[in-house]
Amino acid sequence: MNNKLLNEITVLILVIFLFLGSFGGQAKLFGQEINLDKQKARAKLSQVKIASLYENITEVKAFGRNLEDAVNQFKETGTEFIFRGFWLWSPAFETPEDIPFEILKLAETKNLDSAQIVKFIKERGYFYKCLSDSVTGIKKEIPGIIFCGAIPGQKVNSIDYNPVTGKILTREEAWRMSLDPQKWRINFRGKPLTKEGFQKLFGLTHLWIKKFQAYDWSKAPAYFPDITNPDYQELLLSWAKKQIDCGADAIWIDMQFSQASMLARITKDVNHPAVKESYEAAAKIVDRIHAYGLEKGRYIYVGSWSMVSWFPYPAPDFDFVTISPLPQEIQKLKLDEKEWEKRCSRIKQKLGDIPVLVFIDWASSSKTQLGVFSQYLNKKKQNEFLRIADDFFTKKGYIFVYPVHGGWMGQDAKVLSYGQFKVYDSLAPEFDTYETIKELSLIKAGEHLNKSTNNKDEIAPYGQ
Repeated sequence: MNNKLLNEITVLILVIFLFLGSFGGQAKLFGQEINLDKQKARAKLSQVKIASLYENITEVKAFGRNLEDAVNQFKETGTEFIFRGFWLWSPAFETPEDIPFEILKLAETKNLDSAQIVKFIKERGYFYKCLSDSVTGIKKEIPGIIFCGAIPGQKVNSIDYNPVTGKILTREEAWRMSLDPQKWRINFRGKPLTKEGFQKLFGLTHLWIKKFQAYDWSKAPAYFPDITNPDYQELLLSWAKKQIDCGADAIWIDMQFSQASMLARITKDVNHPAVKESYEAAAKIVDRIHAYGLEKGRYIYVGSWSMVSWFPYPAPDFDFVTISPLPQEIQKLKLDEKEWEKRCSRIKQKLGDIPVLVFIDWASSSKTQLGVFSQYLNKKKQNEFLRIADDFFTKKGYIFVYPVHGGWMGQDAKVLSYGQFKVYDSLAPEFDTYETIKELSLIKAGEHLNKSTNNKDEIAPYGQ
């Protein structure tokens, strides 16, 4: 080999090493930037004092309002964090006209024709373009506000949809994604707990089947999914990704760790392989949502229930968690100080000084939190509870989420918003809590502004 060729090879090798070294340094730099973005984003979240529940932001038209009316409510209350701004429960599509024929045919079995379905979805704004337009409109008027979408970790519909790939999931595919305790050979009351047996037990809690009805998976409207199933993981992630693409800054996952929790109760062993695998699979979803946000050049907040504090496993990389007062506490207008001290201590020990959002939760029955709040308390007592809860949780360093709009009051609810909706609304004459919410938020906003003004190291509220 002549000297000239040897020199050229040597130079080439040096260039390659320099390039790789440079690339490694850049990768390290990217990692530092990501960490800085995460720290900066979490610092901003830690400064949030005023959060409003508004589910769904896209349904304002159905309540005789427009987006400007909702924006004015956020401005009047100084809202910094919109919680559950879009809640995915049934399949959602880009526009009502994009609904696949298979989905329309399924809906038609409920005595609705295609035209009625499209009209209903338009009126409710339950489609992604409406979500995207709504988030854009809100942020144009209130830069810096955090919009949090929400997805269910407890449901895969019998016919479902991946909004990222456009794939329609058949009933058979949905059933394959659903939880089967026999994957781990789990027994219940001395007998093997079958897939059908478990799905029936869970279906009863969500009124998917009637109490004395024989379970037939081929007729059930939905199933409880298996978080350890890779296909379901991709479906769940697609719901989060689509909302992020529509402008959501945060994703809240309902019942994300419920599989681990339920299996722990059934096996009576929190260290059972089924529990551990379910917990770890749920925790990885948090990391994957964070990763997707960073791919898009944004830091996305991820949160769920604080039940993770019960498990003996490493805490997920949550940005915030949620908790709810008990129905009896709401009905009695009295929060149990000792029990809350235990909850607070457990959360702090497991998750550190993480932001905690407290909201009035709901489910299918009027006996749950929002049902009790709206159906068992009169206007005066509802307003009284809001004052009690706001003061109680603020003193504990938690954020009490104001119930501005949204939440299911129960299938059996009798006191309805504007006499027709089973969805709670603070402006409805039946409840009339908005003025109290506004008063409480303005007091808090004033204290927050004064504190930020006096402390130069703190991040100012949005808009400052």
